[in-house]
Amino acid sequence: MVGAEPCAIMGVMFMIGIALEGGGARGAFHMGVVKAFLEEGYEIGGITGTSIGALNGAIIVQGSFEEGCRVWENLTPSEVFDIDDEEYQQLIQRNFDREAARRLAGVIGRIIRNRGLDTGKLRQFLQGLIDEERIRKSPMDFGLVTVSLTGLKPMELYREDIPEGKLIDYLIASASFPGFKPKEIGKDFYIDGGLYDNCPVNLLARKGYREIYAIRTLGPGFHREVRYPDVKVTHILPSESLGRIFDFSRDLISRNLKMGYYDGLRVIRGLRGKKYYIRPVEEDRLLRTLHQLTDRQVSDLGSLFGINKVESGRMLSEKILPEIGRRLGLKKEADCQDIIVGLLERLAEEQGLEKYQIYDLNDFLAAVRTGKLPDTPAAPGVTASIKNRITESLTGKHRLLSAARIIAEGIKSV
Repeated sequence: MVGAEPCAIMGVMFMIGIALEGGGARGAFHMGVVKAFLEEGYEIGGITGTSIGALNGAIIVQGSFEEGCRVWENLTPSEVFDIDDEEYQQLIQRNFDREAARRLAGVIGRIIRNRGLDTGKLRQFLQGLIDEERIRKSPMDFGLVTVSLTGLKPMELYREDIPEGKLIDYLIASASFPGFKPKEIGKDFYIDGGLYDNCPVNLLARKGYREIYAIRTLGPGFHREVRYPDVKVTHILPSESLGRIFDFSRDLISRNLKMGYYDGLRVIRGLRGKKYYIRPVEEDRLLRTLHQLTDRQVSDLGSLFGINKVESGRMLSEKILPEIGRRLGLKKEADCQDIIVGLLERLAEEQGLEKYQIYDLNDFLAAVRTGKLPDTPAAPGVTASIKNRITESLTGKHRLLSAARIIAEGIKSV
């Protein structure tokens, strides 16, 4: 297969390319995003990756996606690193007594003597998981990036560039993170491809893909500018921190798998929100809905942000909403829906509202409205002067939460 143009016609499978960014344990996020693409009917024509992205990509290309997810769900550090799980957790959490510190000093000394963390266990692990023949026979394109220490040059390799029987070696080479022992292949030594290109979009573009999704982990490494102006690249970024790159905690991996799935759906379905997942509504419809707010509610919103001298009909759309958008850190071109959803998300987070589900905007409003609302200093019945003094003392965070509360209570349905 030489690559394929994407097809966006209703009822026809989409052919896309996916680039997976390196990032160690954060790679669980990749699998969640890919699950969303597969469930939504996209056909993945090719995958490229660096480091953990190359390992995940190989698993997917050989047709073992479900098995790969199970591996992530049950992965323990001792399966891939030359260190036992207890020592690993103590090292990650920096929580160890004198005896544990002595044992860890021995582990670190061994790493220094070996000139890096040994990847022998990783090789054994991959030998039980990777099927080179299936990868070579797969209809999907596959590529990876590593860096040759011997030749002091980057290596951007498709599977057809890799000698027969050496695929696992080059996967390990791509994932030989600084601190790991460089991977020796023949007479050459190789290290992590993130030192050249941690998210190899260009490898896909060179194969002819013109619709590419870059699944990011925000891991450390360098990125190459996309050299093909006719290529559409969509970046799928995590909505929260994925944690430390060597933190393989079971709960963190489970959360990152789930986050990847929903963050993937956000992009695929055009869902609104940065932390939550909300189906969009027509902009005009939402603007008309804001007329449900009473003059008093609009006035209270204005007071929160020092806006008092504009006639009520224009205050909300021309002054208050743009000011809220600015305080939320949104771009100037943000529409009304971006602002309202962004504001309500602040309140939802404060309430601890369930994140990983898809909401209709009405359902989201109802959930926020019926949730435990944060207390606001301005209780009913206070005098106007006291209320003004209270408003002046509010922090930026509480102004936004108070505004979200007013809107949640004022809008009954969209």
